[in-house]
Amino acid sequence: MEIPTGAAALEVVRLDPRQFHPWGPISGGTPVALWTGPEADETLALLEALPPGDRARCFVPTWGLRAHDAELNHLYDVIPCFSCNLALLTGPAVPEHLDRGHAFDRESPAAKELLARFRAAEEIPAVVPAGRMRELTQPEFDLPAGMRLRRWAAHDAPALVNCFLDPDIRHWNRPSRLDLPGAEERITRFHDRWQAEEAAIWAIAPAAGGPAVGLIGLADLDLPGGSGEILYWLLPAGRGSGVMVPATTHVTRWAFDDLGLHRVRITHSVANPASCAVATKAGFPLEGTMRGALLHADGWHDEHLHARLRTDSPL
Repeated sequence: MEIPTGAAALEVVRLDPRQFHPWGPISGGTPVALWTGPEADETLALLEALPPGDRARCFVPTWGLRAHDAELNHLYDVIPCFSCNLALLTGPAVPEHLDRGHAFDRESPAAKELLARFRAAEEIPAVVPAGRMRELTQPEFDLPAGMRLRRWAAHDAPALVNCFLDPDIRHWNRPSRLDLPGAEERITRFHDRWQAEEAAIWAIAPAAGGPAVGLIGLADLDLPGGSGEILYWLLPAGRGSGVMVPATTHVTRWAFDDLGLHRVRITHSVANPASCAVATKAGFPLEGTMRGALLHADGWHDEHLHARLRTDSPL
């Protein structure tokens, strides 16, 4: 395909077929990217490399390119339709001798690469940009009954050892068997996972000092997709204190307001009413049951799925 010279920038436009005139310049639509430098040069080379092909009859294009010079003066438009295999060339800088319509082979490498570039330009941006979480300082929160949410410390290692020894925690949460050195390594891993933007794990501990009596965290993070899952457990020393619902509320607010997630979920076995009560009281409505979703020591369990959206009513 022969195109005019002088283009230094290509504006990528997602076209609206309701506003597009079949043989006119780009009108309407939504600009989604501006390619300059190598991106523009490589795209222009792909256009020039489009081999001839057979044209079908439709011309309902999805994307267009507005070509500009170095001062961003409009030169011409290239409007390819990958359904009918026709690229329209129009605009003030198009010489009379150039063909205004170029039928191309959409199965050619140049056409496939060009289409891939258009699709990538319209890629949905990440809900939580990479790097946001590691820039945040892990906050602390006061809880009822003289408890507090804080970072895990090396002296909390016995809590991770004891959680495996507790039959209820072991049954519902499947913790790893750890000795003290292994538990200390796990605590280091908690901090590393924050920096890696993989998980946010808090200790539930006496505010006046002392080792942790429980854990709550936000794991299975999908920052680009804007979601994560809350997990929690309490040792016997922390049970009955009424701390888990407010702990869940604090972590949820942080996930929405500071981290910027869109959706946070809680899952638990349908045979675990205590976890179900925490999720419900913390404002996570039950969305449904996932059949045979998790393997416990006594076999496969159905799991309840609870979730909140950032747009739900405030907690």
